[in-house]
Amino acid sequence: ENGVETQTVYKVKEGKYLERHLQYNYTHDEKGRVSAKEILKWNQDNSRFEKQYCLNFNYTDNEVNVEYVAWNGEAGDYTNVKAKAVYQMNENGMNYMAYNWNEKNNSWNLVTEHNATNWNNALLANR
Repeated sequence: ENGVETQTVYKVKEGKYLERHLQYNYTHDEKGRVSAKEILKWNQDNSRFEKQYCLNFNYTDNEVNVEYVAWNGEAGDYTNVKAKAVYQMNENGMNYMAYNWNEKNNSWNLVTEHNATNWNNALLANR
């Protein structure tokens, strides 16, 4: 079912008290997959959770894109795109790519890339 699931994270204070720390709001798509994870941080001064950033998940047949978007208080929305991760599944395993948003060029810059191989089918020479 589509909807929002909320989880609250507490910190232990002085070894015996629980103190609010973070709140996670998960939104799911029609297939039950996480489509967004909103992260809020507790503000002691005004005693409420404040929006920090959101992770947006997009799925294709062989790929998952996770976009990191910061909260923009002036706009009142998640408009400040910061980074994204792309997970691509293939016959050899998975490829992971991390990007940072380049505001000057209005484009994604590849920061790192890792290939994870399915070790069950790999030929290991050092056995």
